[in-house]
Amino acid sequence: MAYREPMAVRSPLPGVVEGTCGLRRVGRWRFPVEELFAGDRTLAKLGRDGSMRIFFGPGRRVVLDSGVEWRIKAATSARHIVPILRSEQGTVVVTGPLHAKRSYGINGKDFAFFLIPMGHTGVRRAGEWALRRHETEVAMINDRRRTMTTSEPIPVAAVLMAFTLITHGIPGEANMTPPRD
Repeated sequence: MAYREPMAVRSPLPGVVEGTCGLRRVGRWRFPVEELFAGDRTLAKLGRDGSMRIFFGPGRRVVLDSGVEWRIKAATSARHIVPILRSEQGTVVVTGPLHAKRSYGINGKDFAFFLIPMGHTGVRRAGEWALRRHETEVAMINDRRRTMTTSEPIPVAAVLMAFTLITHGIPGEANMTPPRD
């Protein structure tokens, strides 16, 4: 058998965010509808958003500045439908509910974060969210301005999932009591 060079594999996590980034509307009906930006640089272009599209439809299209395409879709996890991020190579990021009210886990191959609301979480959505790695706060998200300020590099995939979870949550999360025997 002849020796063959291993094929170059594109990393499913092509970018990170440092400093301040955010989402802005750039269109209405045709792709792209929104952009994830940092300064004057566009990190990703996003298609139309919506809970029905993400949880029950084809998903939300994402094209990174490097040309890599992802979809924000849904999968089942126990008794919940949770958003995930998929590429052609497979699942990039999975999410899940935590036991605290409206708190989430965001997990990738090389990272894991907790997304936690800061302040009031009643009828109105929380205006501020913290992204944490263990006990360390690595980013603050302002939901009203749709911006994230990081204190260390955060993968673009985690940023996209944080904004998706803040906007859409997880269907049925209001009833997250353990099942009775």
